[in-house]
Amino acid sequence: MNVEDLPHLVVGACMTVHQTLGPGLLREAYEECLAVELRGLELKVERGQSLSFDYRGHSISGAARLDLVVDDVLLVQVLVTEQIPDLERQKMESLLRLGGLKLGLLVNFQVPVMRKGIERFTVKRRSAEAV
Repeated sequence: MNVEDLPHLVVGACMTVHQTLGPGLLREAYEECLAVELRGLELKVERGQSLSFDYRGHSISGAARLDLVVDDVLLVQVLVTEQIPDLERQKMESLLRLGGLKLGLLVNFQVPVMRKGIERFTVKRRSAEAV
């Protein structure tokens, strides 16, 4: 499967979960149901991975929890909030960069229309000169 198709499949699964459950549940319920939908599409899904990374030669583990990692390239962070705070967007960018992932979806199930609750992120690689 093409990596570019993956976000579209995940968005479709998010819409199915939202249409079935509606807003108002706990974040963990949406996360678990989304994992069920994605596995039904025969995608590899890891739930609750601990983020580990190297910092100046030191291994840092347990820095954050990744909600869903799909096919080792797409991070899906699940929210249940009225509006997505800017801090959540910044957090997503950090998680992608530190986790070595290429794509991310921030999914807020506390919306009347699911399309308005999904934001897509891509890692912007820095050139060696910019570092």
